[in-house]
Amino acid sequence: MNDVVVIGGIFAAVCAVSLVFLFNAVYGGSKANLANAAEGQVFNFTYEQPLHGTHERFLAKVIGKQTLTADQIRRLNSKSRYRANDPEFIRTNHLVTCRTADGKVRNFYAERVTNCRKPLLAGALFGSSVAARLF
Repeated sequence: MNDVVVIGGIFAAVCAVSLVFLFNAVYGGSKANLANAAEGQVFNFTYEQPLHGTHERFLAKVIGKQTLTADQIRRLNSKSRYRANDPEFIRTNHLVTCRTADGKVRNFYAERVTNCRKPLLAGALFGSSVAARLF
């Protein structure tokens, strides 16, 4: 009977360690900066939305990146009606286009990203039906 308890305990410990590793590999990862992202990389980050002072966590794959010049930002500010009369709204020069885990394509200003991580295994899961259920 003692052997069954010992083997069961070892099996439970191995399962727990595996789950912790998998969770960290998908949601954790190494620190990263979205401004230095390359196309195809997957990031897990919090995006600060200054309009309402809220933030939201995203798992997203980079599909494009654009560095805006001061002239391009000035043109965007003059043409866009989004927060046109808000003196606190400032566009920055690192605009990253990503596909989120739910399939939506969004633009993120890299300077508004906090707690950015580059997960080890999220790229393998991203886009699969497993990722859709997890996220």
